[in-house]
Amino acid sequence: MKKKNIKISVKNLNFFYGKKHALKNISLDIYENKITALIGPSGCGKSTFLRCLNRMNDLIDDIKIEGEIKIDLHDIYDKKVDVVSVRKNIGMVFQRPNPFPKSIYENIAYTPRVHNLVKKNSQQEKELVESSLKQAGLFDEVKDMLNLPGTSLSGGQQQRLCIARAIAVKPKVILMDEPTSALDPISTEKIENLMLELKKDYTIIIVTHNMQQAARVADFTAFFHLGELIEYNKTSKIFVEPSSKKTEDYITGRYG
Repeated sequence: MKKKNIKISVKNLNFFYGKKHALKNISLDIYENKITALIGPSGCGKSTFLRCLNRMNDLIDDIKIEGEIKIDLHDIYDKKVDVVSVRKNIGMVFQRPNPFPKSIYENIAYTPRVHNLVKKNSQQEKELVESSLKQAGLFDEVKDMLNLPGTSLSGGQQQRLCIARAIAVKPKVILMDEPTSALDPISTEKIENLMLELKKDYTIIIVTHNMQQAARVADFTAFFHLGELIEYNKTSKIFVEPSSKKTEDYITGRYG
């Protein structure tokens, strides 16, 4: 891949929870408008790495981070960087759907309002809500019930609502931490199809324990083990011809 296609560049990233060395010298480039899957056994550092990318780990006491993470060539850990701006540009979708305790409409409109992207009840706001729900493949299902609570939707619909909420502030990157692990197969398929559609406009990084899911949706796959990046390559290469025995053992189900 050409350098101009690099969206995120990580160099010599080390992360500590107290004295625990959770990420060890991680270096990799994540490419624009691609889906990158992070795989590996539980506790190997995947979610910690994901949260480093939007500085969510800053909210935890007694942590230390070393190294460099650049998004569009800007170091997000530079002391001059506005953390709120970082998190606006890097959306996050969590393992379990977590709609705000508000209406479907307010779930989408609230954050753009906070960032002064739209004015309350303006035509621009209404169009943003509609377009975000359409991008998330949800609008047709909820267009006549926008005033109902987001929590009244099914689990799969709630997760798509959370994706719509994430993209409403026009981020550059979407992070997904096991976004389908709590969903049924039909809802999972909808989310996977949605990811493939969204990568036209966004760079997506997904943590998954589902090897079939990684093989289906990811352009690139990174295999983590005990806080180390063991292997990172095109997904087709990782799953067909891994260069590491550890990777092969993991994806074939010998451990993990």
